[in-house]
Amino acid sequence: MKFPLSSAPITAARLLRLAVPFAVMAGCLWLLEAQSDLPSLDELGALVFGLPAWKWAGAALATAVSFWALGRYDCVAHRHLGTGLDGPAARRAGMAAIAFSQTAGFGLITGSYARWRLLPGLTPLQAGQLTALVAATFLAALAVICGISLIAAPPVPGLAWAGTLILLATAALSAFSFLTPQIQLFGLPLRWPSLTAMAALGFWAAADAAAAGTALWLLLPPGTGVGWPQLISAFTVALGLAVISSAPGGAGPFELTLCALLPAVPDHSLIAGLLAFRLIYYAVPALIAGMLLAFPRLLPARAAAPDDAALLGSRSLPPAALPRDRRCSETGIIRQNGGRVHAFGLNQLALLDSPQASVALFDPLSGLTAETFAPLARHARRRNAAACYYKCSARTALLARKSGWRVLRIAEEAVLNPQTFSESGSSRRQLRRKLRHAETAGINVCRGANRLPFEQMQEADAAWASAHGTAYGTTMGRFEPGYLSCQEVVLAFHQGQLAGFASFHTSAREWCLDLIRLRPGVPDGTGHALVRAGIAAAAADGIPRLSLAAVPDHRLAGHADRGLRRFKAAFAPQWEPRYMTAPSWLQMAISIAELVRLVHRPPPVLPAAAPQTHNEDEENEIALARPA
Repeated sequence: MKFPLSSAPITAARLLRLAVPFAVMAGCLWLLEAQSDLPSLDELGALVFGLPAWKWAGAALATAVSFWALGRYDCVAHRHLGTGLDGPAARRAGMAAIAFSQTAGFGLITGSYARWRLLPGLTPLQAGQLTALVAATFLAALAVICGISLIAAPPVPGLAWAGTLILLATAALSAFSFLTPQIQLFGLPLRWPSLTAMAALGFWAAADAAAAGTALWLLLPPGTGVGWPQLISAFTVALGLAVISSAPGGAGPFELTLCALLPAVPDHSLIAGLLAFRLIYYAVPALIAGMLLAFPRLLPARAAAPDDAALLGSRSLPPAALPRDRRCSETGIIRQNGGRVHAFGLNQLALLDSPQASVALFDPLSGLTAETFAPLARHARRRNAAACYYKCSARTALLARKSGWRVLRIAEEAVLNPQTFSESGSSRRQLRRKLRHAETAGINVCRGANRLPFEQMQEADAAWASAHGTAYGTTMGRFEPGYLSCQEVVLAFHQGQLAGFASFHTSAREWCLDLIRLRPGVPDGTGHALVRAGIAAAAADGIPRLSLAAVPDHRLAGHADRGLRRFKAAFAPQWEPRYMTAPSWLQMAISIAELVRLVHRPPPVLPAAAPQTHNEDEENEIALARPA
């Protein structure tokens, strides 16, 4: 199989694009010769080969660290594109591809070829996408590093303002990418890297730049008088211009920029250091990469050790696979928010994969909770995402803390037992008063039949939205006929017109309140009458537990939903704490920010799948237990 090449004719424009890098290189080298005091060959050889052995060894070690960081950089790019090849082979292929392309020039072409050649299973299209992603994100990361360097240690005075502008532009772009994870570019969808991916790419780019700059600093002849911070600052700027030029090895722009930014360094010393740097950082890695490209089998083909999820099976099934006897019926929200039933071995989760986070909703659907934390963290890491449990119970939070995860109390859930529920008692005095108001006003409440009045319900939902604003989503349900068909619905009528409705997630073990939609101006107590009817329906069906859903219970959200808490408190429920947990506080912060975005800016409502039959449920349970 040969790497496919374009069959388009070589036009003048294409020839010009190919010639520009060489023209830039020639022009910069001419300026360098004209403006600098270049040493003679004898003097240059004496300076280069007069360097002590420990400097060469240190530079070689720094070069190895730099390419190791670049290999890790490639793995982050693989995870973003979802190639499934982000292992040791991908790291080695990335290191070799960069060593080859940075010396040969024309990085998009040479880098794509090298990655395709060295990484079995990678298609030519994926190789091109990967190389383009690595180049674009590396330039962006390098710009941030330059901005920090220009502020912290400018090579020449007066450049701090430029660093400030770079960082402000980066912050604005990061905020835009978070709020708009995907855009259309020339009619094609473009997905921004997640914040986790951006942080990882920035870290590995900084490690690469620091190690490569250290190699150059070590190879400068004695007496140059340049400090390591100033050299790193100048080096990052020069490296960025060299990458943009696409000149072979960045020759010309790289040297010219360093000479301009380090005027205090004698030209002959700087040129000698650059020559030694090109030998150790460019020539030697390029020779190794060329040998690997000629003989790809020289690369070891060791496979990564399988983890527990790989041994027991890891698979994702649609929301219809939700078990009917699950303890938390609220997991039915995945019928609408794009979530899936995901199994790590024998442990099932209701999992929502968003651009920034992998969110396990509530407690596990089945299996051992303690065995879910490590697989969930690995799953998120393979997506360049944060991992978290959202609104889990105290037991899950305790097990997460024992596993080293961070825990934050975020809500309280109102629960009651429909079998023993009674309106009597002083604690439910307010409920009795509200129910009397609804009864006096002529509110008639009943369970929804098999054919719900969706047109009237949609009108009620639209009227509610016009009074209260756009409905939240993702962790809270929104009106959609297919979604409501999977729920228990209670209807309230007033003078022959639908006044409102309430819906409940259902399972064999629990019901959970989801939507309450009331027309503006309905009689007082209508909402209470709807919920009371839902409790009675659950009792009639033998359901032992009913949840009125959760309300915020964090000091930062103390002002939120006070009316909702008062409404639920009228039923005198038992309040159970709910928690959020993540492997680190950084992942916790990213997950919280992502959930806030998804709740306040949910995607368009999509039709929910119809509920499955009993036989389909059994088949899905068998499929989840079968190893992949």
